[in-house]
Amino acid sequence: MSKLASTGGVAQVREATFADYPQMAALESRYRLHPRPYDEWVHLWQGNPACRDLPEWKIGWVVENEQKEIVGHISNVPSAFEFRGRELIAASGRGLAVDERYRSYAFPLFSSFFNQKNIDLILNSTVNAQGMNLHELFHCQRCPAGAWDQSVFWITGYRGFAAKLAESKNAPLPTLLSYPVSAVLAVQDVFKRQPRPPKIQGAELDFTAGFDQRFEVFWKELKARQPSSLLAVRSHDTLDWHFKFALEQQRVWIVTLTCDSSLRAYGIFLRQDNYNVGLKRVRLVDFQSLDNEPHALGGMLWLALERCREQGFHMLEVNGFSAEKRAMLEPLAPHHRQLPCWLYYYKARDKQLAESLKDPSVWDPTPFDGDGAL
Repeated sequence: MSKLASTGGVAQVREATFADYPQMAALESRYRLHPRPYDEWVHLWQGNPACRDLPEWKIGWVVENEQKEIVGHISNVPSAFEFRGRELIAASGRGLAVDERYRSYAFPLFSSFFNQKNIDLILNSTVNAQGMNLHELFHCQRCPAGAWDQSVFWITGYRGFAAKLAESKNAPLPTLLSYPVSAVLAVQDVFKRQPRPPKIQGAELDFTAGFDQRFEVFWKELKARQPSSLLAVRSHDTLDWHFKFALEQQRVWIVTLTCDSSLRAYGIFLRQDNYNVGLKRVRLVDFQSLDNEPHALGGMLWLALERCREQGFHMLEVNGFSAEKRAMLEPLAPHHRQLPCWLYYYKARDKQLAESLKDPSVWDPTPFDGDGAL
């Protein structure tokens, strides 16, 4: 527990408890961070398969002032990884928020997160421009595989997309402007290559309602085929926990490719709206294939794009992924954008592990890693 003085007075950093939730959520709301409902927030730890062997796990830290008000916090979520036959525990920070009067506490708050013991990795895959400097200050490394400062995307609602774009740029009469802009975008996209249904002999591509035992079989085969890759655990119970509320709220789509009733590939699409601009957005947050079949990814994107259009979403976006998977995506994506910063940072505790992870070939990173799809 540390104490400092700031423009808001003296405060201390202490371990967070579940009872702190109301004040933590109120702080996030003041800074437009869209806090989760209590049951979803608690679910980050309760039922998390990575927590089963971690009874002393700290759920996070808070900054508390002399009036017992919470003026800063960071949550601490564990996840399991497999690497060369060894299970690793990674810690990911979520919801970093500090009242502007207590900004001097951001460093000790982050320090509590980074200096925790009994973990193998610090891993954050949703770093923003403000958090980038803190990660570099604590000697975190950029994920060496993929392009985590770029995204590719498809427009699935041209008029709505153009209107929101005009609003974000404070253009006059954005609704009227949306008509000519959307027409131009639509015409441009007609002349660009688009995802198509796959032509794979004997394969069936479709949406599935949840994660059944086929995913457990798939996971065992995937890690057997990639023993030297750093892989986030994708067991049946982990996937079920990870997307529990997204499934209940119909915010996630699971697309599977099966051959003779055997699961050969899957893609997970998650609704992640851009609240600042008002864009209704779906993102591809995971894609795994046993045979590295590029047509499988194209077919999954084709199905997801059709559903985006039917349900009135403005866009489908993909951030990150490995160079191999981005090579499948790039020819199919009509639009690209540069992100404000590199999203994926990590830090390994063990020197030998740190040295191994410098090699881009041992990575198969996706937004499913860490906090990217939570």
